[in-house]
Amino acid sequence: MGARANFVLIDNGGIRLHYSHWGADVVCSALAAGPGPAARFIAAQHRCDDPERDWMNDAWAEGGAVVDRTTRRLVFYGDQLMLELPCKRAFLALLEPMWPGWTVRWAYDGIGDLAAAAGLDRSAVRAPDEEERLLPAETDTDLDGEVHLLTVRTPEGCVAYPLGWYVHTAWQGPALLDRLPAGGLPRLDLPEIPSGGLHVDTGARTAGVWIQGSCKGLVPALGGLWPGWRVEFWEDRYEEQLARCGGAVTAPGADLAAALDEVVATLGARRGDDPARRMLDFAREVAGERRVELNPLFTAHRPVDASPAEWEAVLRAAAGVRARLAAAP
Repeated sequence: MGARANFVLIDNGGIRLHYSHWGADVVCSALAAGPGPAARFIAAQHRCDDPERDWMNDAWAEGGAVVDRTTRRLVFYGDQLMLELPCKRAFLALLEPMWPGWTVRWAYDGIGDLAAAAGLDRSAVRAPDEEERLLPAETDTDLDGEVHLLTVRTPEGCVAYPLGWYVHTAWQGPALLDRLPAGGLPRLDLPEIPSGGLHVDTGARTAGVWIQGSCKGLVPALGGLWPGWRVEFWEDRYEEQLARCGGAVTAPGADLAAALDEVVATLGARRGDDPARRMLDFAREVAGERRVELNPLFTAHRPVDASPAEWEAVLRAAAGVRARLAAAP
C-alpha cells in the first residue's frame, strides 16, 4: 500500500534524493506553486543516504520529480489527477506561468527519465514487466473504458485495433505485422481518448508512437525495437494518429478549459490534507485491537502546502490560463 515517489533537488550543493511513501498522489500539489514551494516540499521528505543507489525501480516507483536549479529544468510524472489527458495538458499549461524561465517536461519514461535527469544511467532503475509487453490476440469490444489504439495503414487502407489499455504495441517492432490481433476495424469511433497508440504505415515504413502517461522503458528502446524504420514519438498527441487515419478513426477532443477548472478544484481540496496520517488512521481502524507493525517508511511523507499568498498566485495564473484556453479556436 502506498503511492511511492522519488524527488530530487539539484543545486550548487549537489544532488539530494528524497523518498515519499505517499508522494506520487500529490506530485501536482507539490509543483503547482512554482520552484520555491516545490523545493520546500521536497526538502521536507525523507532524505536518502545514497543519491546514486537508493532509487526505486520501475516496479515500485509511481511518480516523482527532479527540480534542477542549476539548469532550471523540471521533469516529473505521477499523480492520479494526471490520468486524464485533458487534465495533464491543462496542468502543464498552468506550470508555464508558475515556472517562468524553466524547461518543464513530462517524464514519459517514468522513473527512467528522472534518473537520467539526475545524471544516472536508466539501467539503474529498470525492472521490465513482461506482461505489459504482451500482444492481445483479439481487439477489445468493450469501448466504454480506455483502450490502446493500434492502427495500420497499408495500400488497401487503414485498419484499427482497439486493445487493452494496459499494453503498448510498439514493443512488438515490425514483427507485429505478422501477428496482428483479430477483429481489425475499417472504421472506429472511440467514446474516450485512448491511453496510448501506435500508427504503422507499411508503405512509408514509419511508426508513430504516443503515450498518455508513462510507459517504463519504451521510449528509450524505440530505435532498437524498429530497426530500419523511421520512428516518431508524438508524446501525448493522439491527434497525430487520428490525422493519419484520414477520418477512419475518431475520438473526443480535449476540453482544456474545463479540465483546468477540475485541476484547480482538486488542488484546492487537497490543501491541509495529510495522506500519511489519513492512511495511518485507516490502518488502525482496520486493525482494531490487533497489534499492527508497519514499515517505518509507511509514514515517510510530510505535507507542505503552498502559503496562502503562493496559492493566490496559482489562482491568478489559472485565471489567466483559463481565459487563454477558452479563447483558443
